Amino acid sequence: MRSPKIDLRMASCDSWLPEYQWRTHHGRSVRAEPAVAARAVRDVVPGDMYVIRPLVFARSIPARLMSAKKERYLAKDARVIDGLYEGVGAFPLQDDPDGDLVVGFAGQPWALRQNWLTLTPDEYRDFDEPGHIKGLMAFSVGTRGSQTHLHTETRVYGTDHASVRRFRPYWLLIEPFSSLIRHDWLAAAARNAGS
Repeated sequence: MRSPKIDLRMASCDSWLPEYQWRTHHGRSVRAEPAVAARAVRDVVPGDMYVIRPLVFARSIPARLMSAKKERYLAKDARVIDGLYEGVGAFPLQDDPDGDLVVGFAGQPWALRQNWLTLTPDEYRDFDEPGHIKGLMAFSVGTRGSQTHLHTETRVYGTDHASVRRFRPYWLLIEPFSSLIRHDWLAAAARNAGS
């Protein structure tokens, strides 16, 4: 018997960023109630994951070399989601504690100093400044048969031809590592949820 099909186009993503040039998505079934799984996603710390600390450290090297102040990226006991807000320039768009979590980002990640902007949800919806990208990373929970299904999706939109041209090689470089982190995050959440 086939499992019910899950719509991989998340409604929350469509409401925040319906147009995009780049998209990845990953999923994992867990044996936990949806609300438990949703909380487990938020509570993942770097110590729960296998790959995030070395990858984020490597990604931060250019910024560390350019900055006089020494910043700590992803303390071992801090939630990964908080590290995105504090160290990577992401900002919350939607946070339903027992459901969807949508994180936004905007800026020029290809720049040596990785110029990130902090926007309010309303500013994010309207943002279309040339020479930038805007994107989101979302987590959602749904059901697949008798199990809960955790799903993550990342979307990125270039605001003009120049930003699309500049972001394309950056995406080709980081996407495999970004996907590895998403898989690792979902696996850690599944373990924390008791699955």
